[in-house]
Amino acid sequence: MKWLKFFAVIFLFLALTTCQTLNSIIQEPKLSIKSVDIASITLSGIDLISHINIENPNSFALPTPKIDWALAINKNPFINGIFSGDKSIKGQDKITVDLPISIPYDGLYKAFASLISSKEAAYNLALGITFPLPVLENKVFQLNYAGQIPLLQLPKLLSGSVGIAKMDYSGLTLTYAANIENPNTFPIPLPKMDWDYNVSGKSVVKSSNTKAGQIAAGSTGTANFDISVAYADIFNAIDSLKNATEAKSNLLLGADFSLPAAFGEVKDILDIPGTIPIPQMPAIAFQGITKKSLGRTMEFDLAWEVDNKNTFAFDVDNFAYDFIVNNSQWAKGQINNPPKVKANGKTLIPLTVSVSSTQVVAELADIISRGSSVNYVCSGSASLISDLPGLSIPNYLLDLQGSTRIR
Repeated sequence: MKWLKFFAVIFLFLALTTCQTLNSIIQEPKLSIKSVDIASITLSGIDLISHINIENPNSFALPTPKIDWALAINKNPFINGIFSGDKSIKGQDKITVDLPISIPYDGLYKAFASLISSKEAAYNLALGITFPLPVLENKVFQLNYAGQIPLLQLPKLLSGSVGIAKMDYSGLTLTYAANIENPNTFPIPLPKMDWDYNVSGKSVVKSSNTKAGQIAAGSTGTANFDISVAYADIFNAIDSLKNATEAKSNLLLGADFSLPAAFGEVKDILDIPGTIPIPQMPAIAFQGITKKSLGRTMEFDLAWEVDNKNTFAFDVDNFAYDFIVNNSQWAKGQINNPPKVKANGKTLIPLTVSVSSTQVVAELADIISRGSSVNYVCSGSASLISDLPGLSIPNYLLDLQGSTRIR
């Protein structure tokens, strides 16, 4: 029994001597959190990166430590994890270990619903760092870091402007510029735009599109898109509009920002009223011949009338004619400086022609003396350009025939 006690004392002495020797040989590393930065931030979440400084005062290398971390939001536990690096720390060297931490907004708002209306949240990062070495393996180095993280703010769809980009007698293309406000401290992508365009309460176009691009932090961006409307689709839905010159319209516009599910069904919708023109083809009619002067050269006034039932005016770009009376060509050419065709009314396009042919004069004398009618044929073409972008009648064919008296 005495021998057993002796060996126990000797063993304890040797153990204490070994520990004291190791303690004097191995120095504790110096640890600190340099900073915690935002690596990235999107509509889905925020990524943090913690920069941890580790200084090895020893002459030999140390393995990268194991880092147990826990993140609390507003002093409430939220997420945690373990990080193990694969680099050694050389003797008398200092390195920085980057610890990545991802915070999903969806999980954050599900855990803390009250944060949905907040602009930022306080966080605390707690680290427990251990080194797999004798003497140090039971030592846990505690580090803490506190800061603020920005929280997602709901973007807003604001009323923009609608205009006519192109129009013809088959349909029109509307262009809409939607303004989108981004109140966040980070850029967000342009949302998916959905629309339902209806005329007189009947839906005629439904579609959506997504365009690449971003809205800068704390600014308002614009999403531009086009809506093509065919008049055939309008008339199929509302037959009574075939004779109308305009119709009431509504654009139901929605913006899908693909927000985290914790926000619920969030979709901004605008109801934008408007009016679209329904163009009617102008009617051109010959209004007769008026005697202006008689003599060796006879002058007559010819008059064409353009009946424009549209709510917009036309410019006459070209008006070419070939005028034949009783099989004799009286005039051929082009009207210079024709007047503008006014909206919602009739416009007279006059022309004075001079007839010097002896044969035509003889025919006219007979017509005037007998007071009989004359048969005429007017052929040619007119080009009409409207005040609306893209709407024109490039080759309106004239084919007018009839009888009239010379007044």
